[in-house]
Amino acid sequence: MLIVRDLTKIFGDRSDSKAGGVRDFSFELPPGTFFTLLGPSGCGKTTTLRCIAGLERPDAGVIRVGDITLHDSETGTSVPMNRRGIGMVFQSYAIWPHMTVFENVAFPLRVAKDRRYGREEIRTLVVEALGTVGLGGYADRPATRLSGGQQQRVALARAIVHKPRLLLLDEPLSNLDASLREEMRIELRRLQQQIGLTTVYVTHDQAEALAMSDLIAVMELGRVAQMDEPRAIYFRPANEFVARFIGAANLLHGVCEAAAGPGDRGAVTLDDGARIGCIFPAGGVAGRAVTVSLRPESLAISTHRDLDASNTLAGTVIAGSFLGGSARYDVQVNQRILRVSAPSDQIFAIGSVVSLTFSLDSAVVVG
Repeated sequence: MLIVRDLTKIFGDRSDSKAGGVRDFSFELPPGTFFTLLGPSGCGKTTTLRCIAGLERPDAGVIRVGDITLHDSETGTSVPMNRRGIGMVFQSYAIWPHMTVFENVAFPLRVAKDRRYGREEIRTLVVEALGTVGLGGYADRPATRLSGGQQQRVALARAIVHKPRLLLLDEPLSNLDASLREEMRIELRRLQQQIGLTTVYVTHDQAEALAMSDLIAVMELGRVAQMDEPRAIYFRPANEFVARFIGAANLLHGVCEAAAGPGDRGAVTLDDGARIGCIFPAGGVAGRAVTVSLRPESLAISTHRDLDASNTLAGTVIAGSFLGGSARYDVQVNQRILRVSAPSDQIFAIGSVVSLTFSLDSAVVVG
């Protein structure tokens, strides 16, 4: 449904000589995919979205939706934004305050350049779009009398009213409070699956990306650090940046004991001399310095040492926090501090001597 090849758009900054944007980004999305561009500010995710929408003209690359070429730098093809057949929801919603809900949603149909819509057709399409987003009884309500969540739904209805081939969402939940954001996250994913629209979503919120996506591209400094399914991104980070950015990660430094092929299991000797079993997604070279990622929830904490466990580290609890559904502990292990996530009914006093046990597959070599 969406094909992007070697997309490049560079913005120079004269003040510090650094260049932002996106470089050599390629991907293909099957129909109905929910694809998220995830990363910190300035990583190129919004630039990518704006190039697809036609709000930015790429320096190089090809963008196609189905069998239609929207942009091709080599041939000079560049379809104007209003003729791309794309729906877009902005961070600010961009709701017209002087219009009713009906008129806001009908606006794209009234100004469409590629075809003319009759009055009854407009009414039918608007009523259908409002019903899809759960605002069936709000057509005549002034836009100024809507809550933040309702405005977000109006913006979504306006984006899908002309039945686009592709839906682009630029951090649409960032202006909502935490509880409403979580509610709308679920609702937005449900609507996307119901409509079956291929969707490109931009966010810096890792929880949103993991909860909603079929596929995630984690971006760093204009390039893709890793592109994969949510579980693979979380449990098999490709490098140290991804491990740090997605959730929390304990990073242990050591040396690879023996050569390992991609996906092999092997051993790492840590800086303090401890030896642990790990998995090497990209392979390993004997004697080379490596970094191992351990998620806090992958560590089982106990006051009893499991002599049969292959991966066990001894330490002392130096801090603890009750988080409601879980508890978090900081454990001093030799010269490093490891963060541990435990069930909330597991209570360890400060100063407790504990053992941290983890499976070989949860220790991932990331660099």
